[in-house]
This record gives sequence, structure tokens and C-alpha cells, in this order.
Amino acid sequence: MSKGIILYRSKYGATKKYADWLVEETGFDCMETKNAKAEVLQQYDVIILGGGVYASGIAGLQFLKKNISQLAGKKIAVFAVGASPYD
Repeated sequence: MSKGIILYRSKYGATKKYADWLVEETGFDCMETKNAKAEVLQQYDVIILGGGVYASGIAGLQFLKKNISQLAGKKIAVFAVGASPYD
């Protein structure tokens, strides 16, 4: 089984809620992107990033772009949370 982590950036709480649901289903670790370090992510096989959609793009995606060379060989997935309530 792969070792994974769910990274998220949540301004109003919706993305955190989705991240929590993913943790329940996968058993992966979870961390906000503001606390993430590329060196720590080396221990994971799977990295899932979630963020809200804003005019500038997906919140938190810049973290992946900045560190993509250090994350080579990892399975990476990104999800975006839109303007609709999660419930």
C-alpha cells in the first residue's frame, strides 16, 4: 500500500472538509500547505493537493509548482473546491 499525504489550503473551511473526508477514506496523513516542506514530502509516494478556486488559480498549487523538481517520481493529484457549499 502506498504512503500518502493530503495537502490543502482552505480559506473558509470547505477545502479542509474535503481533505478530512479524503483522510477518512484513505488513511493518509494530512497537512496544510503553509506547514508543508518539500523535504518532508520525500517520504510519501502519493501527494494529493486540494485548494479553492480563485481568480489567481487553485489555492496551494504554487507550492507544488515551486517544489516540483523535488517531488519527481511521486504520484500527484490535485482537486479544486468551487463556489458551492460542500453540503
